[in-house]
Amino acid sequence: MEYIIAIIVLVLIAVGIWYLSRRARGEDSEHIVPGVTKAAQSGDVFAQYKLASMYYEGKGVQPDSAEAARWYLKAARQGHVEAQFILGIMHERGDGVDRDNDRAYQWISTAAQQGHPRARTLLESDKWLLYLDAKTQESQGNIDPGDRADAPDTDGRSPEVTREQMEEYTRKAEEDDVDAQYNLGVIYYHGEGVPRDFDKAYTWFRKAAEQDDADAQYNLGFMYGRGEGVQKDRAQSLQWFKRAAEQGHNGARAIIEKMTKNTVVPARKQ
Repeated sequence: MEYIIAIIVLVLIAVGIWYLSRRARGEDSEHIVPGVTKAAQSGDVFAQYKLASMYYEGKGVQPDSAEAARWYLKAARQGHVEAQFILGIMHERGDGVDRDNDRAYQWISTAAQQGHPRARTLLESDKWLLYLDAKTQESQGNIDPGDRADAPDTDGRSPEVTREQMEEYTRKAEEDDVDAQYNLGVIYYHGEGVPRDFDKAYTWFRKAAEQDDADAQYNLGFMYGRGEGVQKDRAQSLQWFKRAAEQGHNGARAIIEKMTKNTVVPARKQ
């Protein structure tokens, strides 16, 4: 009898390890792809952003930067600030789209106008300050967002989130639906249809991050780094970036590389 129990325990442990490994690789996302796709096709801005992220990270689908960019664009046009920022970065790098500094600046600045902290910081870098200075010195070089076919149609406003949608997201989030938890984090972080609330954003991102959602872990890295909704803590920031990077999050990997380069190693005493 004890032998049988031991075998059952070993089998359960093996299944648990297999499941956790599968989840870390994003393979358990496959079953949600049809539902997310259907919602995205119907115009749900948060589903469009989620689907774009899945294609970008290869979660539940084959990695496809071009398809990711297509869905990020749809969400960005509806005013989704994180989609605007990521789309700008993709245009800057030529990742899944044509490399185009004009469009990159357009989307990054649109996100910055909505209060996106990383977009604002990025626009203060030498590259974009020089870019803007060069444009202002050109007699016909000013960018008119209205002339772009892919310009957002919200005049920089955040997408409206109805009370019914909030109630639905909250209900699902309280039932440990990781996507709903992440969406609530985004909504409260950017104030998309509700008052901006870093405390609530942190709470929901943390719940999703503890369920191994790489995007939520990535966002927690920034919140700890900036002290948004939580006490500023560089060690915690790096920890969450590392957890996201371990799941293949490209943005987290880039941040870790930058943080590592900026770390000054003290000289040894002679």
